Amino acid sequence: MHFLSLITLSLVLQPIWCLVTLQTIRNLTALTDESKERIVESGTVVVDQLARVLGGQLVLGGGDEEEVEDTVAAALRMLCSDLLIELEKPLSASSPLPEKQCQIVKKEYHAFLASTVQFLHEVQERQMLWHWGPQSPVFDAVVWMQGLWASRQANNQERSFIEQQMSLYSATGCFGKSQEVLRRDVEVVEYMNDLIDTFN
Repeated sequence: MHFLSLITLSLVLQPIWCLVTLQTIRNLTALTDESKERIVESGTVVVDQLARVLGGQLVLGGGDEEEVEDTVAAALRMLCSDLLIELEKPLSASSPLPEKQCQIVKKEYHAFLASTVQFLHEVQERQMLWHWGPQSPVFDAVVWMQGLWASRQANNQERSFIEQQMSLYSATGCFGKSQEVLRRDVEVVEYMNDLIDTFN
């Protein structure tokens, strides 16, 4: 009887595991930070102090171009794969949250955006150093990430990551009638668009 109860409980809980929740954003923040660290560990991009008078020159402390390119592409693909998994899930049913909890939700949302921008910055710095072209796996991965954020065609739910976030946060009532989630997410996509344009 106890064993059957455990099975029943697991069946009841299973749909919850397949829903996008506010915890999903926390998990994506941690994954984005981890992906950024993988890129940083491939070699730190710094400004050559001797060339600073002439405007500065980017140099990489450790790692050759092919190794760095593979690492950056792998980090992007890992992040995109997890993002796609989340996009394939339905949204959880949510209700308005109290103000104190909303403060936490907003803080975590801003932390997620900051983490994403920092990650893209690390990619951008290495792109500025190596000047990869559209044949690079890094280019393909950045385009994939941009598509997941901005396009409905990139997943079975036919909902972009921006739309998913808007729906998720709208249900909490934490952002009121403001368009902050849309505006800030679009800024991230524009950053990706600018990054894509550098691959030529």
